[in-house]
Amino acid sequence: MRAAVLHKTLDMRIEEVDIPKIGPNDVLVRIRSVGICGSDVHYYLHGKAASFIVTQPLILGHECAGEVTQVGSEVGSIEVGERVVIEPGFPCRRCRFCKEGRYNLCKNVRFYGTPPDDGAFAEYASATEENVYPMPEKMSFEEGAMIEPFAVGMMAAKRGVASVYDTIAVLGAGPIGLMCIHASKVHGSLDIYVTDIVDYRLNYARRLGAKAVINPEKENAVESIMELTDEEGVDVVIEAAGSVSALQQAFDIVKPGGRVILVGLYPTMEFQTPLGSVLTKELDVRGVFRYANVFPTAIKSVSEEKVDVKSLITHRFPLQDILKGFETQINKVGNPMKIQISV
Repeated sequence: MRAAVLHKTLDMRIEEVDIPKIGPNDVLVRIRSVGICGSDVHYYLHGKAASFIVTQPLILGHECAGEVTQVGSEVGSIEVGERVVIEPGFPCRRCRFCKEGRYNLCKNVRFYGTPPDDGAFAEYASATEENVYPMPEKMSFEEGAMIEPFAVGMMAAKRGVASVYDTIAVLGAGPIGLMCIHASKVHGSLDIYVTDIVDYRLNYARRLGAKAVINPEKENAVESIMELTDEEGVDVVIEAAGSVSALQQAFDIVKPGGRVILVGLYPTMEFQTPLGSVLTKELDVRGVFRYANVFPTAIKSVSEEKVDVKSLITHRFPLQDILKGFETQINKVGNPMKIQISV
């Protein structure tokens, strides 16, 4: 099969590789659509993302959907020909975290496109039966490939206990920030304030229903949000920018008793955090690492048209032009939001 193989920084090649073999509990999926994630760009540019480092040739890509072409002998719920979304993290299912339902914290998880495990920028990928979800008939492969980033937003809203009673601030209006807006609305939140330093991203947030959008480079984000909330602040802040300055703002705009949810990955994990505010405002600070138990609801939300994820897809490239997709994302050509690779 053809696959895009990352050999080292800035060196990704379309190559012929072996089709993955499947075990008795696995299925083989013919990949149709794959999204380019920020982590894919980090691997391409820097050879690492967070603590994960590329040390050998690697196929990236984890936001994917396709159709089943082969099933293992023990597979009972999935049939050949079904159109499916793949949840790209494969936990051990035996450890304490897996048994408690927090399988995203499994220390032995294998994740598409994360060293040393190959991902989905390829014609085929194998997956365990438990990680494959049939797509409703009216859902497209492109929408299916948007479920994974939407699941991150759903996990952020879930960890933030977002509800119709809460005001929300989403700091960062990139693809994940916009998915957090979608997810907060699915959870019932009515008043959502959004910040970003890129105006075209704020325009997307406005179209998704943000009550107000703020560019921190043009106005004081803290003062603006406090004024918009009658100096009370917001119930939940979702930091999706991976910006240290945005994180500092989060503790200033969250109201006493509120929740600060950390989604973004920071360029450095060593910085000062205002723990005094955590104590005196009695805040809950929660991290989000991927997701757990949200894929079915994410798929249902999209299929029932509760959210429109397809409108966030701005560019599409065939697999052989994947480098153009990465260059478009890196250089922000044509105001990209979500770039997908068609296989």
